Amino acid sequence: MKEEKTLTTPKTTTALVEKTLADNVQNRVNELVQQGRLNLPKDYSVGNSVSSAWLILQNTVDKNKVPVLKSCAQASIANALLNMAILGLNPAKQQGYFIAYGNQLTWFTSYFGMQAAVSRIKGYEDLPRATLIYDGDVIELGHDEFGEECIVKHDTCWENKLKGVIVGAYATIKFNKHIRTQVMTMKEIRESWTMSKTNPNHKEFTGEFAKRTVLNRLLKNILKTSTDDDLVAEKMIETENEHYDFDKSNVVNEAKQDVEENTGKVELPFEETEQDLDPQAENLFNQTEEEPAFMKE
Repeated sequence: MKEEKTLTTPKTTTALVEKTLADNVQNRVNELVQQGRLNLPKDYSVGNSVSSAWLILQNTVDKNKVPVLKSCAQASIANALLNMAILGLNPAKQQGYFIAYGNQLTWFTSYFGMQAAVSRIKGYEDLPRATLIYDGDVIELGHDEFGEECIVKHDTCWENKLKGVIVGAYATIKFNKHIRTQVMTMKEIRESWTMSKTNPNHKEFTGEFAKRTVLNRLLKNILKTSTDDDLVAEKMIETENEHYDFDKSNVVNEAKQDVEENTGKVELPFEETEQDLDPQAENLFNQTEEEPAFMKE
């Protein structure tokens, strides 16, 4: 009797990869929860978020118009999904986007995603807020108990918003019972964008990216002083560093490709670079169901 052969189609292979990926990401997240290193929002479903991400990834291409599921290393895809899940975010809610650098897929947290993730970090008592300053607004600056700049008074009007000339932004958050503030001029914001591996102009969504930048500046110093066991803070810093080049000799000043063409959501061009993989995802697709999906820490 002849042995029957199972026909494997591209569609079947894709489904198997998706299931393996989803199962292993969920298994790793469950391990972190059981270890007490991670507390996910009560209404957050890892499985649903990974499924939503997978649908988005099927329509995401790299700068060469090649689907990222084909051009990017599978371990980097797993790593990007794992980072998304640890942060408790969902791309279907525009809390972040998948961006390819060379053959490495990364997770980029949006302004809304940063708000959601930060609300889960120890010590934060409310959502961080960012506010734009328009030409014509009256700003009174002061200094808080830490000697940092703060906004004492901000008077604006509808006419200033209609003109649409943004001259700065500030972000505030209550952390450990203290109000922390970061104030930046538009010049400082644009200078920060020159360190980005993505488009430093952000012409289409200037306001949102300005708010994200000042919020990120505020959070950066606080996050870096967080305890080592705060996995969410650790992942926020790690994923942010994947998109910024802080070596000024390698500053990216020109964009090559719009992410809008790849995701249909935002303007974020690509810069090819090799990214270090999280060892937790390195051998994801070489393991069996009985073995852990990711290396245990």
